[in-house]
Amino acid sequence: MYLLFRALGLLILAVGVVFAVGDIARSLADETTQLVTIDEALSSMGFVLASSAPESRTVAVVGTWSMSITCGAIGFVFLLLGHRGRRRDRNVRRIP
Repeated sequence: MYLLFRALGLLILAVGVVFAVGDIARSLADETTQLVTIDEALSSMGFVLASSAPESRTVAVVGTWSMSITCGAIGFVFLLLGHRGRRRDRNVRRIP
């Protein structure tokens, strides 16, 4: 299960990095900060988010978020879920 969370986290984080590089290139070309929203990113891939739930306010709000920042945050959450933590050797005695 840990491997699945790590792989999914790295994949989502990679998508976020791709969109971040695109945002940086657009911002440098136009000399203004421009971030691709989730609606713009999904519509460029052929998915229309608004048609799945036309009256949903949640979809309307989430659609305005930045794709790169959202993917980065979700990717880091999955990476943290896939982290097992520190392991100790059971044969080593603890010194008080």
